[in-house]
Amino acid sequence: MSFRLILDEMLVTTHGALAGLFLDWEGETVELVCDRDLSDHQLRILGAYQSIFLTRLRAMCAQVGAGEPQRFKIEFDNVAVLSYDVRDGYFIVLLVDGSFNEGVAWRRMARCREKLLADM
Repeated sequence: MSFRLILDEMLVTTHGALAGLFLDWEGETVELVCDRDLSDHQLRILGAYQSIFLTRLRAMCAQVGAGEPQRFKIEFDNVAVLSYDVRDGYFIVLLVDGSFNEGVAWRRMARCREKLLADM
């Protein structure tokens, strides 16, 4: 299965999902799906910033002996950005609106992660 199909499945099965990204360890977008009128360029920038945040979070966790972070969320007034580690620096990002169910979103991301791992 292609990365695009895997991300698309996550997007269409997650209520409130706006966009999904699969990124490498440098914050470069490997694949991006979006069924809304959102700029691919802006979404790629969002992914790059998530990479910076994840790198900093990894460093802080290592410093205090907390282990590797698996996922994190940044909330804004009307949207949230969820990031989930895949492997070897690769990670997925899900942009959601305020109507999303957090538990369902994390489960969909976990399923997406498993499928990506199988295809890597």
